[in-house]
Amino acid sequence: MTMRYKAIAADLASKIERGAWKVGAFLPAEPALAAEYGCSRETVRSALAQLEDQGLIARRKGQGTRVLRTTPANEFHSRLTSIEELAQYGQEARRRVESVERLPARGAAAGWFGVNEETRLVRIATTRRLPGQHSGEYGAPVSAADVYLLESDFDAVSGELGSGEQLIADIVAARTGRRLVRVLQSIQAIEIPPHTAALLGREPGSLGLRLTRRYVDGDGAVFEVVESVHPGESFVYESVLERAG
Repeated sequence: MTMRYKAIAADLASKIERGAWKVGAFLPAEPALAAEYGCSRETVRSALAQLEDQGLIARRKGQGTRVLRTTPANEFHSRLTSIEELAQYGQEARRRVESVERLPARGAAAGWFGVNEETRLVRIATTRRLPGQHSGEYGAPVSAADVYLLESDFDAVSGELGSGEQLIADIVAARTGRRLVRVLQSIQAIEIPPHTAALLGREPGSLGLRLTRRYVDGDGAVFEVVESVHPGESFVYESVLERAG
């Protein structure tokens, strides 16, 4: 199967690059691909896994395999239209915890959560890394983020944050009974601060994009805030606007 799945992956990648499926389109289902190539579904899965490692496609159980881009690249390409697609981002760019700090809620952080300075927060410094060319390998960080949680929520999930694929908000929801219903996002051009530049391997003061996401539960309360920074030249963010009616 080894050479067979690689040949199928190369053929599918070539078709994607030539425009057989546009970005955002779905590939045929596994049974159809297996029939087309005269192989088992297991071989097809291995071929698709290789394309996923290259960042060409995204696979979601029950929804199919969607084309993310036409050629492998070092940039991170994000096109998010729902919380579910935000969760998919967690599967494409893996999280690594760099440091954890407990601190009082002050300034903007207190305002985000609507709490006073007596409230304790936890700031988790993380990086995100895209898959390398081989399964299990990951490249240089494509973004760095400070994740803020209420101390009580952090204590409930502290052993599960590692390098998992789940959104931290989903982990918190599962352990605390909260229900994630809304994510508020803002994007701002910034000069990358020194501590973030060090994590990303960039010069302090170089241009970047800061995405601030506030995760809101069913009661309308913010229970997580993420400030992520992406180097300006290596991040593409897309949105879709449709005419009502």
